[in-house]
Amino acid sequence: MQTDALAQLRDIHLPPGPGWWPPAPGWWLLALAALGGIAYLAYVLFRRYHKGRPMRAARASLQTLYEDHQSGRLGAPEYVHQSNELLKRVVVHSLGRSEAGPASGQDWLQILDGYAGGVDFTRGPGQVLGQARFLPNPQVDAEALQVLMDTLLRKVTP
Repeated sequence: MQTDALAQLRDIHLPPGPGWWPPAPGWWLLALAALGGIAYLAYVLFRRYHKGRPMRAARASLQTLYEDHQSGRLGAPEYVHQSNELLKRVVVHSLGRSEAGPASGQDWLQILDGYAGGVDFTRGPGQVLGQARFLPNPQVDAEALQVLMDTLLRKVTP
């Protein structure tokens, strides 16, 4: 009789393994931390991108001025005056240096040298942005001035 009872028993069946859904609380916390990190990174990148917009626009305007000067659509005095105006707007509005607004001549060139970290404005090709720009025919090394101003705009950050 015992053999009959043993024969009627079924094999042992293991329960199914745990499913992947819903995840454990630790995975939820990890997912929230990852989403928070991604959101923070997106916020930082967004602010950094928008913070640099004035400088990108200024560099594009400066490049347009240089191309207009090279093609002959803009004479040397106009190129120098408009480039100086562009740099003045960048320093006063984008960098918040309102005291630089009325600066001119050597004072203005020293402010630009302070941002550039050299003496290329007071003693180099940038001198033309001082009082020399008011001469009837200013001597302009447009290529050197363009490189100098572009380098300045790449160095400064608002």
